[in-house]
Formats: sequence, structure tokens, C-alpha cells
Amino acid sequence: MLIDTHCHLTDRKFERVRKIVEEARRVGVENIILPGTSIEDSKRALLIAEQENLLALVGVHPEDVGSIDSVDQMIYELEEMIGNSDKVVGIGEIGLDFYWDKEKKTKERQIEIFEAQMEMAIRLKLPVAIHMREAEEEMWSVLEKLSEQPRGQFHCFAGGEKFLKYILANGYYVGFDGNITFKSAGKLRELLHKVPLEKLLLETDSPYLSPEPVRGSLNTPANVKIVAEFVAQELDLDTEKIIEQTGNNAICLYSLDI
Repeated sequence: MLIDTHCHLTDRKFERVRKIVEEARRVGVENIILPGTSIEDSKRALLIAEQENLLALVGVHPEDVGSIDSVDQMIYELEEMIGNSDKVVGIGEIGLDFYWDKEKKTKERQIEIFEAQMEMAIRLKLPVAIHMREAEEEMWSVLEKLSEQPRGQFHCFAGGEKFLKYILANGYYVGFDGNITFKSAGKLRELLHKVPLEKLLLETDSPYLSPEPVRGSLNTPANVKIVAEFVAQELDLDTEKIIEQTGNNAICLYSLDI
């Protein structure tokens, strides 16, 4: 089962969402998981999931922590969305990103909001989709402090080999996107070979990270098939095996009844 486990159909670049979903289904994409990046974006993701019979995650992205005045209110609103729809299958996109913002106060706020969402996921027994960019040391510290590790995936993996081994040992799944096809992604492809098939997930991160040979164009969930084909070639495996295994992995992680 071909599943795009991470696609931002809420992005304003997508003018005709239904057409994008139909195109994905025509090439064999059987489901798409839509992460939220803020409270309002999570509501939009949930609405699209309900309208198009897709799946959603709700959460606050590290780059959107400025939209949060009260952590308690954030948790309340996220829990309300979770309780009111069976289309919500997890918490995301959450995490840490210090690529642009390296100020101490911003880091502390990101960590506070990330920790609150992780503890919520543990309490509600829901999986998480984690974003990490130039924050490996801090991410490691947060994970070590948790009361337990939730189920989850590291979306668009961007860490080193040592961190990869750590998250795999703690049961996390690892998602790869169109950037795995880039000529400059040699180190990322090396890490791909170190991920067990039973922990591998496919993503597009649409509308970003279009894979070769469509790089430079608007990325869409239909391109998850290109990612599947590339990963299969890189691992010297049949594409159908990759599609079947990664689909089963998504079903297992997100407890999907499909």
C-alpha cells in the first residue's frame, strides 16, 4: 500500500486540493497523512482530511511557536480536535528547528512547546511526527528526559548516524523524502542503508522537496511513487516490496484501519 505519510495539502501553493488528491490516487497512492503546523493549520488539515477521506495529524511546528500564547490553551485545543474526529491519527508536525533561529529564548520556547506535545502524545497513547533541523543535541536531551518514548516517526530525517541508531533503538520510524534523490544527498543515502525495512516510511513533504527528475516544480503526493522507486533502486529491491513494507509500517505506526 503506497502511503504518503507527510504532505502539507494545507499549503497555499495548492489551489485545487481535490485535483491533487485525485492525481495521487491515479498513480496508486492509497492514502495521505496531513500534518498540522499550527492550531489553525491543524484545523485546516483536519477539514481537508474529512472532505477528501484522508488522515490528519494535529500539532504545532517549531517555526510556529510564536503563534502560541499559552501552552495549556494549545494542549486544550489540540485535544479537542483529537477527541472530535476519527481522522486524527497522531500528533505532528512537532519538533525542534534552530536553522534560522538560534536565540536562547526561542530555543527554550521551542523546547517547552515540543516537550508539552510529546507528553500529551504519551498520555493519549498517540504517535508523533517529529521535525528536527540543526537541533540534534537538544533533541537528544529532550528525548532522554521523557517519562517514556512515544511511538513515532522522524520526518525527513536530518540527523547523523549516531542519532539514527539511538532513535531506531527507541522504536522510532524514519521517513525519507524527495531530497534522498538529490545528487548532494550522498550521506543521506548512506543512512538509508542503515534503516531496517520494518522502520522505513515514505514521504513527500509536499509542496516542498520535489524529487529528481521533477525537482524545481511543485511537489505533490503523487511523487511519493518516485521516492518509492528511487529507494527501491538504491536498496536493490523490488519497488513493490518497498511499497508494501512501507505501507504496512505506516499502518502499524498510526494504527490505521485501512
